[in-house]
Amino acid sequence: MTISADPSQSSPYITFDTALCTGCGKCIKACPTKAIRLYNDNPTCLTNNCIRCGECLRVCPAGAISITTYELEALRKDKVSIALVSPVLYSQFKGVMPNDILMAIKKIGFHNAMDPSSYIEMFLYAVEEYIAKNRITGLSPWPLISPVCPVVMSLIAYQFPNLLPHLMPIMRPVFLLAKETRERISWEYKINKDAIILYHLTPCPAKLVPIRSSFAREISLVDRTMGIKDVYAQISVQLNQMKKNGIEASMDGPEPPKISGNCLRWGTAGGEIAGIDSDKTLAVSGLRETITYLEKIEMGLFKDIEYIEFRICPEGCVGGALNAVDKYMAKNTILKMLKKFGPERNMPLDKVLPRYENIWALSDMTPDELQRIFGVYKEHISIEQLQEIEKILKQIQGKDCSICGAPDCRTFAEDVVTGKAKLHDCVMLRKRETDKVLENK
Repeated sequence: MTISADPSQSSPYITFDTALCTGCGKCIKACPTKAIRLYNDNPTCLTNNCIRCGECLRVCPAGAISITTYELEALRKDKVSIALVSPVLYSQFKGVMPNDILMAIKKIGFHNAMDPSSYIEMFLYAVEEYIAKNRITGLSPWPLISPVCPVVMSLIAYQFPNLLPHLMPIMRPVFLLAKETRERISWEYKINKDAIILYHLTPCPAKLVPIRSSFAREISLVDRTMGIKDVYAQISVQLNQMKKNGIEASMDGPEPPKISGNCLRWGTAGGEIAGIDSDKTLAVSGLRETITYLEKIEMGLFKDIEYIEFRICPEGCVGGALNAVDKYMAKNTILKMLKKFGPERNMPLDKVLPRYENIWALSDMTPDELQRIFGVYKEHISIEQLQEIEKILKQIQGKDCSICGAPDCRTFAEDVVTGKAKLHDCVMLRKRETDKVLENK
């Protein structure tokens, strides 16, 4: 696991290397939940506010911020290690077929690599079925919001709790894949389920720690996670060796998985709704764009839309912070592969719906329960503290410069009142006091 140069500055998700930090403050401004401070030139992540969006990682020019991940050495201690593949992984290798990539994953140390194609198709069927039922029952308000991006889920719980009833109550594909993979491998290897370690190869920092992952039933279904960039080089080496030796994935096993076009385009913005049979859909990608559209939904707009796909990363999951390849290059690779695989589904509807009814439907999850699972703890501020905050703001008369180490003046004032900062840390206030002293001389 990646270790920080200064462990005291780490969280379960983010690691700050104080030896590399230049104190530029870009991460402070980029964080949507104001979770980062730079008091006394030391970066600190307030973990209760972190929604693992990876924005701080994107904007840090010094490479001082990293994500807590597992490395391949961890496989040596596992009895059986299984890789659950994100569809985005296929976009990282131009001109390489998905089954060859799955084979290369096994060659780098995993006992098996599981493709999510069938589970993505099941999810699409489940979404269509829920939308059709909701047209009749009206149990959920329009528009329904995709549950696929975990950062969006946490952002809604943190900043837009009134929109929690809009979340589509269906388990994400990777977690049903994890559940059924554990059962299948346990039967095939004749071993206890606890001996099976499931790794998710992901482009997304939000999926790195199973805490607060999707719904309550999904927690702990995935044991560990690895960033795609952490295994990219090793997979590339194996692919080159396979090509040199003339080895093809079709030789490895009698029935290689059937990769679907829906799986391939899943990682691009609009890839989810492209596979849904509804004209009343919308796709939005990027952190700021997502926040803007959530604000519009909260205002009562888009009620004529049935389903909105939100992705925090620009261009969708191909823009994830843990990818190895440029997002536009990755998107181009997917578009090229789609010509070969096509948009048709491989799974028939009659096989999917019974599993949807028995496993996937999570409509019993109330908004209060969703808030408990996804909600980010906000420290309570009393009326007396609010009055003190307003008093400090009048005293500061600042311009949200962030020089103090907080993202804005109000956050700084809250930190002063709650004992996390000192009033003297405000540069504007110190300058005024200095100017006053000089005038009196």
